[in-house]
Amino acid sequence: MTNSALLVAAVFIAVCAMTSNAFDGGDISEPYDASTFACCKNNGWGFVIVRSYRSYGAVDVNAPGSLDAAAAGGIEYRDVYHFPCTSVAASTQVSDDNAHVAGKYGMMWFDIETNYSPSCGWSGDKATNCNFMGALIDAGRAIGVHMGIYSSAYMWESIMGGCTVGADNGIPLWYAHYDYTRSFGDFSPFGGWTKPNAKQYNDAVGICGIDADADWYPN
Repeated sequence: MTNSALLVAAVFIAVCAMTSNAFDGGDISEPYDASTFACCKNNGWGFVIVRSYRSYGAVDVNAPGSLDAAAAGGIEYRDVYHFPCTSVAASTQVSDDNAHVAGKYGMMWFDIETNYSPSCGWSGDKATNCNFMGALIDAGRAIGVHMGIYSSAYMWESIMGGCTVGADNGIPLWYAHYDYTRSFGDFSPFGGWTKPNAKQYNDAVGICGIDADADWYPN
């Protein structure tokens, strides 16, 4: 996919352009080949979100290959998710991640949940965490990254408290709630977001031998 097409893909998933269909997909943390992604496409996937930065503060070496395989398998929209490590400068980790998967993805989603990796976990002070989230956003904006935030209401509130830095900056929300329903009818506002852009609705897809969470967004 060309860079211009990737930009279209990023905007597409973020703002949910007005068309007649919804999109099913999944997020993955393990590598898969093109035939697996082709199988997923044949089973209804329109997008995939690949882990590109690991919880211990390093790029995921499998991400570029998985993104290429997803493209070869016919998955049209390909994003990445970034698991922040608070002991690595925000500008460094976002720059490293972007450089590692440059030209292969549409949007980078910051994964905001408990991080158990040594020295990488969130602070007990929610204001400090909010400031770090703001630094991640600033770092992405400085190099032209199209960004989103992944979290659940529980995780956001336990880590960030009343922080609204994502919503205040117009950052799209991909939220987690395992009610097994492709719908935003369960959504309750948090973090300043009054509506989401995508949903992780199940922690097990169960198709094509792939280990993935099930995701959905309307458009």
